[in-house]
Amino acid sequence: MSGIQHPIAQGVVQLQKLDANHHRLTVLPQADGAQPQAIDLGTVQLFDLVEAIDQFVADPQTLPDFKLALAPLSKRYVAASEPIAQRAAPAAIGLSSLAAAAALLFFVPIPEVRRPEPASENTSSGAISEVSPTPDPAAGSPPEPDSIDTPAAETPSPDSIDSPTDSPIASPSPGATPSEADVTALLNNTPEITNAETIRQLKLDLRDQLAREWTQKPPAFDDPLEYRVAVSREGDILGFKFVNDASIAHVRETPLLDNSYQPIDPNAPNREPIAQMRVVFTPNGIVQVSPWHGEPNS
Repeated sequence: MSGIQHPIAQGVVQLQKLDANHHRLTVLPQADGAQPQAIDLGTVQLFDLVEAIDQFVADPQTLPDFKLALAPLSKRYVAASEPIAQRAAPAAIGLSSLAAAAALLFFVPIPEVRRPEPASENTSSGAISEVSPTPDPAAGSPPEPDSIDTPAAETPSPDSIDSPTDSPIASPSPGATPSEADVTALLNNTPEITNAETIRQLKLDLRDQLAREWTQKPPAFDDPLEYRVAVSREGDILGFKFVNDASIAHVRETPLLDNSYQPIDPNAPNREPIAQMRVVFTPNGIVQVSPWHGEPNS
């Protein structure tokens, strides 16, 4: 029925397809000289025969010793379903694409390999000089790198400040340097935090932060540096003022300038309360932090 030709010997009963609606059932003789018996079955008769055989095989009580020996047909007897031209098409397309790509790459020029030119060395200093663009004669000669004066860090003199206690230093956002009046208004007009536990936590956090970022050890000063620092509820340094003359001269040796980053706006409405701390940098490398008005009562 499948149309597959194979050399397996046929059994006693054979079923052959005649057309779309008829099949021929043939029973071969088992004795010599007998004639085979053939019956033509319609579609309904074929279905009835298949159903009867199915019930016969599924019933174990009719012939309990009967076993239906069925085995799948080997793959070598199955004819290929696709023609050889269709099966060879992918391989032919792949080889053609490879040949076309090789032909295109054949016309690509080989890149020229250039050796790197050795950089000129300055025999006097041993440093490699960089090639700078040719300056425009109309624009004037730019200054040589060695001739550019780097402004040194200026240390404020105590004589230039009227009173150490009224001289603020803060480092807000770039381009917004606070004035003395702004820092004074921040420390005097802003409400202060009154919760004892909050002040204690801010004191510990500020001490740990300054001690961790104070990298100049041992210090290069002999007198302790004392500052009055304003701290927000989040622990940010909003500004600070000098308390003694030594704190003015050596302020750049402390981490206060690098950590004071928020701009000061004393006129801002609803300003959040702050905590005022006394910060002391001792000559032996210890940072001391305490509330400016003393330890609050719990």
